[in-house]
Amino acid sequence: MVRGPVGSRSPEQPTRDHNTVGWAYTIASPPFVDRRRREAVTTRPHDFGHTLQLGEHFSFDLMFAGNPAGLAEASVVAIEGDPRGEPPAGAPVLRLEGHARTSGIVSLLATVTDDIVTRIDARSGATLSSQSTIRYSGWTAGPYRLRETEHSYEGRGFVRIVDVKDGKARKKARRVPTDTFDPLSAMAWVRSLSLEEGQRAKAHVIDGTTLLRFEIVSRGRQHFENMPSIGQALGLTSEDALLLEGELTRVDRFDQPMPERRTFSMRAWISADDRKIPLMMESDMWAGALRLVLTGYDPPRPQGGGRAATEQGPSEPGGPRSTSRPPGANGANSPATRPQSATSGP
Repeated sequence: MVRGPVGSRSPEQPTRDHNTVGWAYTIASPPFVDRRRREAVTTRPHDFGHTLQLGEHFSFDLMFAGNPAGLAEASVVAIEGDPRGEPPAGAPVLRLEGHARTSGIVSLLATVTDDIVTRIDARSGATLSSQSTIRYSGWTAGPYRLRETEHSYEGRGFVRIVDVKDGKARKKARRVPTDTFDPLSAMAWVRSLSLEEGQRAKAHVIDGTTLLRFEIVSRGRQHFENMPSIGQALGLTSEDALLLEGELTRVDRFDQPMPERRTFSMRAWISADDRKIPLMMESDMWAGALRLVLTGYDPPRPQGGGRAATEQGPSEPGGPRSTSRPPGANGANSPATRPQSATSGP
């Protein structure tokens, strides 16, 4: 029980450690209650820009409660040079794009489209900016018809948000943990991880104006009975999948869970080879139980450099993964062992 204002002495004194005396004891066991809140201590994510491959394109079917509900796409579109020149003077940028829309019976009630464009640092993978455009139409439209949200990251740990709903703008500037991504760059970060069974990783994600803590744990190779047909076309079997389990928790800038807010769980299966292809993702997000199933995959375009080579030549921002492992030289990534383009269905 603590009494009095900040800095008051607690009636319950700590047990004295006879190995410390003087100032050492006071520092180790302070007699005052400190209620000041401090920024969360987070680890800066490893550099993963070099793991992104230009031209990679993923297509998914969106399922809601087991019924077809929409389509989703994500791709690594291009690398944009810096007008200041090549590194170290300049810092090239990778552009990621995503698109989602409702279809089927759901679209009869409400048609929703979501387009997102993300720019990340081509070396570190840190998010630089993100623009999201959501459009609602139909009989049961949401609280707005058009929402445009722009995030501008001013280094790691600070973001400016402009959220415009039907022409009404709200601006917000906030501090965030240093490991904060947007949804697309978070997906790229997860694909870059090499977790052994039981290992964990943590980052933060901004979805709209909401800050979420994203914690994942690797369950290692798991038998995957629901291998999509596109996975089989890419040479994968039911034993070639890694299972990742995670939780999404809404937190404040101090990384403390928001009271009375639900924690969401997710599961993801990715290929166990170098490609780290996301095969299926399940989540109990706000709209209910959602499932994304891979239906199409376009491999990266041939490049003269590494996995993120520039379109103008072999020079690249992050350098190739390894000079001893050129593109197409490692197993399933070789053109001889995988098709140049594959999609499920006709």
